[in-house]
Amino acid sequence: MDFVIRYKGECTLVEVKAASGNIKSTKTILAHPEKYHVNSAIKLGDYNVGRNDQVLTLPHYMAFLLTAL
Repeated sequence: MDFVIRYKGECTLVEVKAASGNIKSTKTILAHPEKYHVNSAIKLGDYNVGRNDQVLTLPHYMAFLLTAL
């Protein structure tokens, strides 16, 4: 499931994964900021906290913190 939130005045894509997996659609959107106007993403899933280029990875249980960003 994908949705967009506003973070620091910019649109940020949020992708939720049931298990670890590929984020092909997110990579496509981030590769074309002139078309989609999105420069970063947050991925929620069965992961540890981490960052890889434009994608912030968070475990599911931290989803409630998205309102505090």
